[in-house]
Amino acid sequence: MDALWLTLRAELRRRWRPMLGLALLLGVIGGVVLTAAAGAERTDTAYPRLLRAAHAGQVLLIGDPRTPAAFYARLRRLPQVATLSYASLYDALLPARHGPSSTVAETFSSPNDSFGVTGDRVRILSGRRFARDDPRAVMIDQQLAAREHLHPGSTLHIYLVPSDQRGNPQLSRARNLSFRVSAIVVFDTQIVPATKVNAEPMALFSPPFASTPLALSASYGAQAAVRLRPGASMPAFLRAATRLAGQYRYARVMDAVNLSDEVAATERAIRPQAVALALFAALAGLIALVVMGQLLSRQLSLEAAEFPILRMLGMTPRGLTALSLARLAVVTAAGGVASVAIAIAVSPLMPIGPARLAEPHPGVDVNVAILGAGCAIIIVLPLLLLAPAAWRNAARPAGPLGVAEPPGAPRASRLGAALGRAGPVAGSLGVRMAFEPGHGRTAVPVRSALAGTTVAVASVIAALVFGTSLIHLVETPRLYGQDWQQQLDLQFGGVHGPLLGSFVARQPGLASYAEGDYGQVTISGHIVPAIGVDPVHGQGFLTTLAGHAPAGRGEIALGAQTLRALHGHLGQQIPVLANGVSRPMRITGVAVLPAFGRGSFEATDLGNGAVVSAPLLSQRNPASGCTGSLTCYNFVLMRYHPGTDLPAAAARLRSVLLAQHCPPGSCLVVSDQRPQDIRNYAGVRDTPLLLGAVLALLAVGTLLHVLVTGVRRRRRDLAMLKALGLVRRQVLGVVEWQAAALAATALLFGVPLGILAGRWAWALFAGSAGVSPAASVPVRLVLATIPVTVALAALIAAGPGRAAARVRPGVTLRAE
Repeated sequence: MDALWLTLRAELRRRWRPMLGLALLLGVIGGVVLTAAAGAERTDTAYPRLLRAAHAGQVLLIGDPRTPAAFYARLRRLPQVATLSYASLYDALLPARHGPSSTVAETFSSPNDSFGVTGDRVRILSGRRFARDDPRAVMIDQQLAAREHLHPGSTLHIYLVPSDQRGNPQLSRARNLSFRVSAIVVFDTQIVPATKVNAEPMALFSPPFASTPLALSASYGAQAAVRLRPGASMPAFLRAATRLAGQYRYARVMDAVNLSDEVAATERAIRPQAVALALFAALAGLIALVVMGQLLSRQLSLEAAEFPILRMLGMTPRGLTALSLARLAVVTAAGGVASVAIAIAVSPLMPIGPARLAEPHPGVDVNVAILGAGCAIIIVLPLLLLAPAAWRNAARPAGPLGVAEPPGAPRASRLGAALGRAGPVAGSLGVRMAFEPGHGRTAVPVRSALAGTTVAVASVIAALVFGTSLIHLVETPRLYGQDWQQQLDLQFGGVHGPLLGSFVARQPGLASYAEGDYGQVTISGHIVPAIGVDPVHGQGFLTTLAGHAPAGRGEIALGAQTLRALHGHLGQQIPVLANGVSRPMRITGVAVLPAFGRGSFEATDLGNGAVVSAPLLSQRNPASGCTGSLTCYNFVLMRYHPGTDLPAAAARLRSVLLAQHCPPGSCLVVSDQRPQDIRNYAGVRDTPLLLGAVLALLAVGTLLHVLVTGVRRRRRDLAMLKALGLVRRQVLGVVEWQAAALAATALLFGVPLGILAGRWAWALFAGSAGVSPAASVPVRLVLATIPVTVALAALIAAGPGRAAARVRPGVTLRAE
């Protein structure tokens, strides 16, 4: 043991520079992998951690603004309730140049200072929480701050719209109020807005404002956000809340919204970024394992050159194996520590995407589980993989030069020999250097270079296929279900079909339209957002992946995610509850749905939702004169003739609606109905390409390393070639041919593997998202990677090639 320790100390003093270089390289690569792995976990858990830290509500009770505070106090004392926060909701519009604009702001205040403080706590980005006794203080979200160019200390101007006795907003009586911005905040419902309300600019007024006369006149409702105790039953709580509401006059009519669907939609939107980071960590780890395994294996072989001398000094094969593994352990331990240090240092860059806004504790993060496991893998895994090689080197007899070499000559490259007979000498020698790793002192890790470069090329091609398919999805409305140009959205209002049709049909440039209704259906206990669409003039308003749209009251089409959650299939009969009436319905299609939603109710989203016949969702609306047996519709989908000026058509329709006394917040003209998932994908659509670029850099580094290593370790061979008559240009050509051969081989296998991997990855993604699985293969880009890769290989080879051309035969051969 003493001899082993003394030998190890001597080796560390003598070989500390190459060992330090290997440790730093391992540390950098391991740091990238650990950063991505820890970032994936941090990204995936940021939103759930925010909900726990904010005491976010799990169920939302929406009711009359006149509901007394005593009801909420008793509701808070129910055994199922952990926290409860309630707020009054106000009709508000942002200002324009000459009065209120059509932009709705979601504004509220909490009379008892519970909302935003004890429940659904806001995350303050800048500024500080408002004073409890300041009636003109407000906290606003980033969207409102950016739109109005506000910061803490600025003045917010906003119009509050009072309502008449029947609850109809009176736009002519709107009051312009001024508030002092105390903080810019993030509401937990805004990380990825799942409803139209959550996507609007938000402002939270201070508690004293709730008792002012204007606030009381402008309030259109109240909401209570309830977080249940662990293990509490949601149905039991709702039954208890219903019994309690029956004791109060204004609390009897109250809607309950289970927020679990909104939470699931947000987590669904964040997960692609987490999965992308995890995949990148896995691919980078695979490449690192191949490259570092070969490097460390070659290092073991070089260090075995002195084994004959150590044997003569009495060391056994077991002791030599222990010495090799001990030296390797020093490198891996230093690399593991460096990896953890790098991952901690760059952890403030994580999480990514919407999760970055949700992260309750931004900055440096130490994920003990992932970093500890990663460090252990970096230290131990190379030892386990290379222990057999260390034993073989220790037990192998010495070669003719005193180096532990395998007996026999290395296998020659057939391609190199054939090229030598048919082409230039430099080409033959370069191809042989590319595919013949050599042995002993001249060993070069060509296998790791081939494997790493091939994996990187395949990853880049796969990223191109996946990224192009994602870009095609987010830029093609028909693929995410919007097969029309504009929607006339009446929100909670309703108009008879004939009356609405006569109004819409008069719009200039209109080619076809369909009338529809919002609603919800209950299937096997699951509440599903639904729409009903009746084509009036034209067809094909619904995008389907399979089957067809429902044609009658007994048929239903479901989104792919909804169908999967219900374990249903096409042609199946299922019981459906719509508008209080239950009936059996047959599943006729799998639909792709854009964003259909109103108020705080969950919206349809790609694969989530249902489509039924519109009369099943029709509701009477006496305020708009919508009574009787005719179907009342909430929205109209409109297509225009080619060449129609769509912004002008929208402006014309808005002016007509305003002339009909329809408030801007209740009658909307919507051109963009991208579901929230598509909005999120649009924000990260370049992420696959960026990850592919990082993998391409790893491939460049791998190729550069093998060329530099080949020139350094084959200096004797290059010197002999120059002594036999090769000129500098031919020696440079040898290295260029070597790089070209490696790049061509990587392309030969990497391109088809990348296309298959990209199509497979897109099919998996499309199946989970509920969109078409047909991938878009960018043929021109894929073909362009071939000359780009070859040119890049030639550029990389220029430096090592010049170094090889400068080899001096006399000096090198005398040294050997």
